[in-house]
Amino acid sequence: MIKLFRKIRQNLLNEGKTSKYFKYAIGEIVLVVIGILIALQINNWNQDDKEQNKLLNIYSLIYNDIEDDIEDLQKNVDFFNEKKSVFEKVVHDSITPDLLDQGLSSLLVYSPRSLLNKKGISQLGELQENDTLTFYLNDIYEHMETIMLPLENRILNEIIDHKKYVRDNYDWYPEWNNTITQNVGSKELHDYFLTSSIYRNRVVFVYEQVYNDYVRMLNALIKSLTHFKQEIGEILTKAK
Repeated sequence: MIKLFRKIRQNLLNEGKTSKYFKYAIGEIVLVVIGILIALQINNWNQDDKEQNKLLNIYSLIYNDIEDDIEDLQKNVDFFNEKKSVFEKVVHDSITPDLLDQGLSSLLVYSPRSLLNKKGISQLGELQENDTLTFYLNDIYEHMETIMLPLENRILNEIIDHKKYVRDNYDWYPEWNNTITQNVGSKELHDYFLTSSIYRNRVVFVYEQVYNDYVRMLNALIKSLTHFKQEIGEILTKAK
């Protein structure tokens, strides 16, 4: 193509058709500029496609992260829902021996941790997207770090302190690692969980943290993440 343009220009010069030569040269420049603009636009389209594909890949990663997060959060909710009736009997000072068979001795053993997967959200932040979805996703993860984690740490610290107290003060501490029921465990161990005001007070403290705040926040977080999971799922479906 370039050789053809050169040949036409040379013929016009040889024939002395200067005005036609300049007109042709201008036309040729215009064509070249148009060609460059088209090439740039195609390149921009390709670049946009790459950015869009990258964003969709990140959304796919976040979708999977949220699925795992919801499952982990639900496990915490399920545990405390299962133990709620035992917690409440301790709180209302209605402790009876049969509660040993329902996990009375394990109320201060389970320490909830809700460490959300942040790989996808971190990559989304690197793209510096400013859409509403990104804003609210970032807000959810920030809420988790500033409110949920400190609450979990208070529960965890109470559980650790109690475990250290039992370890340092009671000979039956090694028995506590086993499943305790009415038929399993020494009388001294049973008496502690059935009658100790220290144990009851610690259980009441954890109960307040868990059922007044923690479980309620977990359910709200699960609801929000489920909503975002659906939105991201719709975006990924439309992109197919």
